[in-house]
Amino acid sequence: MDLFLFSVQEVDLYGTKTNAKRLTMLSFFYPTRPFRGRAFIYTLPVLLLFISLIWWSNRPTPKSIAVIAKGSYTSVASAVTFSGDEAIARNILLADPTISRLLANKRYDFLYAVPLGAGESAAWRTAGCGPTNCSHVTLYNYSDGGTFELILNRETARIITYWQDLGARPGASRTIIPKALHIAAADKRVQTILGDIGAVEMIMAPMAAWLTDDDCNRDWCVDLTFAAPDGSGRIVHIFINMHQERVARIFSTRSRPTNQLYNQQDPIGTGNLFDNGCHEQAGWNVCWEMTAHDGVNFYNATFNELPVFSSIKIAQVEVWYPAWPGGYRDEIGFASSVPPKFGTTVRPVDDGFEVHQLFTEPFDWPNCICCYRYEQIVRFNTDGSFEPRFISQGPGCDDLSIYRPFWRIDLDGPTPNENQLWEWQNNQWVEKNQEGEFSLFTPLSLEGSRLALQSGDLFYELRPIPTDPLKLDDGLLFALKWNDGEGNNPIMPGAADTYEPPRQWIDGESLRNQNIVFWYIPFLKTKKAGIWWCMPEPAPDVTPCEGILHIVPTQELHQPTAEELAQLTPTPTPTAEPASSPTPAPTSTLSPIRGETAADIFHNAGCGTCHLAGDMGESRKVGPDLSLIGAEAGERVPGLNAEAYIRQAILQPNAHLVADCPNGPCLPNIMPDYYGERLSPTQIDTLVRFLLTLGVEEEPEAEPPATLGENGNGSGDNENEAEQITSGEDAAATSLLPFVLGGVVLLGAAAFWWRHRNQSIPAEDPDGSNSLEEN
Repeated sequence: MDLFLFSVQEVDLYGTKTNAKRLTMLSFFYPTRPFRGRAFIYTLPVLLLFISLIWWSNRPTPKSIAVIAKGSYTSVASAVTFSGDEAIARNILLADPTISRLLANKRYDFLYAVPLGAGESAAWRTAGCGPTNCSHVTLYNYSDGGTFELILNRETARIITYWQDLGARPGASRTIIPKALHIAAADKRVQTILGDIGAVEMIMAPMAAWLTDDDCNRDWCVDLTFAAPDGSGRIVHIFINMHQERVARIFSTRSRPTNQLYNQQDPIGTGNLFDNGCHEQAGWNVCWEMTAHDGVNFYNATFNELPVFSSIKIAQVEVWYPAWPGGYRDEIGFASSVPPKFGTTVRPVDDGFEVHQLFTEPFDWPNCICCYRYEQIVRFNTDGSFEPRFISQGPGCDDLSIYRPFWRIDLDGPTPNENQLWEWQNNQWVEKNQEGEFSLFTPLSLEGSRLALQSGDLFYELRPIPTDPLKLDDGLLFALKWNDGEGNNPIMPGAADTYEPPRQWIDGESLRNQNIVFWYIPFLKTKKAGIWWCMPEPAPDVTPCEGILHIVPTQELHQPTAEELAQLTPTPTPTAEPASSPTPAPTSTLSPIRGETAADIFHNAGCGTCHLAGDMGESRKVGPDLSLIGAEAGERVPGLNAEAYIRQAILQPNAHLVADCPNGPCLPNIMPDYYGERLSPTQIDTLVRFLLTLGVEEEPEAEPPATLGENGNGSGDNENEAEQITSGEDAAATSLLPFVLGGVVLLGAAAFWWRHRNQSIPAEDPDGSNSLEEN
């Protein structure tokens, strides 16, 4: 009979010496004669299995990942190794019986332990805290939501106080990044798009992020950003839901062309630099220190030896991108997503001095994508007034964005604990007796003030300075009674788009004869339509946006006279003489948009930032695709023909919101409503005529290939979304295909061999000899 020899070879699928998974390969040998034509049938299964083996061994698999965080590389394997304050704090927590009981049966992660400076530790000075020996420790409590925070003395190994912030959504610390990367690396969609995540360049430090249409609106989520491996320069965003330990969404933002004039790496030794100190000049005496997450904390300021404020700091910078829709909760500080740069400077100005600090990540500036560059400034004037200023040089990760710095201002005055609040209301100053929130720019007094603090015989008027070139300034002011734990300690960012903190602390408390704290939140909106703002473009120009609050001491609040009110709000008179009519208050005039052709008007008005219209603009950014609007407009609203519908959509964009924006139903108040003022009737007619031609004489283009869809996978095309990917189920089926094919062929070959074997062994001849069947 035929003789078969079986050679058993063990092959490690991972290319390592472990025994995690091995495949036994059987090599068939037929020594009695050559296979001739049938050799192919027998070797084909082995060949297919060998090819499958090679493919399987090269598939993307989670591995030890190196990631840049705060300028240093941290491997997954070393993530559990704490150093410095973190190691000391962790040991103190584990040894404390009270904290152990509070954390029992809780699911939590240790985030960070950061040292407190002289200003921050002052509240616990009686407990032994000085400028160098106490730390702020933060844990994230998945079981209850929010953070569990402590102040501890490292020298005495004693926990001084602790509290829980259920609404907190902290930044991505060094210790949490490896966990987020492991979740991303295990996701088949991420493997399909990025391959080996450990080999792909991370663009910026992981940041606390949010989405309005996903659980990441409330859950704690972290965004990981990578350079697209196809070399397009696009940025791939991977949102990790840390609560649910899953990838919430994957999408991409477009690249920005690099200007070689600015394509230079930051000089060595310029990162994470700051200088704590004090300064005395022009009657002022003020100190400052860099915090871990709240920017520069200015504290204990006096003017002519009278107290002015106890503390001024920035709790967070919330960034909102309509195209996502969502954004970031940036923190600035020495342990934050956007660290200090180049040191703190004291600079002379025309009427005093200012203290300036730049916060930025290392990158090529200005023509880059996902770049964050903030400036925190407080200016001190010789008349006793001062100005908290915040500058963003945008636009971050997308062209349309809004920056919201959260300033906390603990304003004192001569009698810090006996203050009153006044609001400009109905053309007069009115005392306010309860906590509340207020619009920032309307209404304003004749001097431009919105609120005022009375401290003894002195008033401090809060005057927001309009800076938006289109005069669309906006923002919020909050006035709260000072309470321990409401921002005097280190502040954690809150849930997105909620203005928490401070909104959660407004509970109707009386402000009369209290220590009053203000929160100042300007809205800095990027412009890319004729007037550039918050934009490092067009290169090489940089056009930053700035929020300024001018706080002015006065001896009294000016209540307007009847004559002044008449000038402010004119009343009609029966006379036809123009000279006898009061002169109305000046109104802001929006700057006109230049352009005569449809293309010039479309580009200069910024339409292409949100829409695609034929071969102009960008696809799937914010607004719907207009490439077929001429053919579709007449069917949108009953009673409106195509021309009337398009004209109304330009002049009144909120009148009819369509349901097919890139991220779901179109949101109100995203498209500006000022085009009726900035475009001439002739320009509007030109734009309407152009849009009416789109799609009328052309066949509609085929639907683009499906990309990342809903349910946490994002939506959009290659301009603002990730590439088309294979679902987890499809990927699993694809991975088994070579083995299935190999098995089918192997079974067929075995059946063929068995049939051939039975035919090739004849019955015994009468003479007792055997013969082999000839092939």
